[in-house]
Parts: sequence; structure tokens; C-alpha cells
Amino acid sequence: MKKLIVLLAGGFLSACATGYNPNYYFNELQVVNLAGATIEDVNLTVAAYPNSLSCQEVAKFAICDDRFGKRRYLQQGIQLSWTHPDGSRRSDTLNPRVPAFYNAALPLRIVIEVLEDGSVKAFYEQEEPGRDGFFTSLR
Repeated sequence: MKKLIVLLAGGFLSACATGYNPNYYFNELQVVNLAGATIEDVNLTVAAYPNSLSCQEVAKFAICDDRFGKRRYLQQGIQLSWTHPDGSRRSDTLNPRVPAFYNAALPLRIVIEVLEDGSVKAFYEQEEPGRDGFFTSLR
């Protein structure tokens, strides 16, 4: 038992010393409208990538999304701008945390929720194959 504890502690310390820095990948962007009314001129840009997600209108409780090939996420921020139902132009720079538990073999989905008060919630989701062959969402 002592050998196991020493071995695990040594592995942990060496991982910290080597600066463990995993690569994260994403293949989908989603903007979910929870603002209570239609939002307009939605633009979502991930830093370091020329492509962006753009939707003229996103109806109440609707999703604006785009899927593409797997890309490495460099964790440099996500820029969102939109016209809120009250007519004001809003923008926010986001940097959501990668989930503690995820399957590295599958890419992540970046999800941005626009809330009724104008605030924004950003997180990652991931589809994971279940035992029955269907995919379930991890948050």
C-alpha cells in the first residue's frame, strides 16, 4: 500500500512539474436565445479562427448553430455580440472552463446562452456514446 501511495504521489508531482497542458478540440458553436423575445444581429467569433457564427435573427427559445471539422481550441476567448430585445447592442468576451470530466476522443460544443436580463452564460457540452449506442450530452 505504501508503494502505491508513493508511486501515485510521484506521478502527480511529475505531472505538475512537466506543466501538463492538454489540447482541447471543438466542432460546434451554439447560441441559445433565452432572452424572452427575438434577438438580432448575433455574431460569435472564437479568437484565432477567421470563421464566425452569424445569425440575423434568433427567435425566442431557438438556437443558432454551426458544425464544422474538429478544431483545436486555444483558450483565447470567445467574442459574442447581439441586439437585445430592448434594442440595445450588447457584447461580451467569454472564456468558459472546459469540463472536469470529458472524453478527449470527442470534440466539445461551445454553448452560449443569452438570458433575459442581458447576461450571458457560456459552457461546453459534449456528446458521449451511451451503452445503447445513442449519444447523451455531458455538461
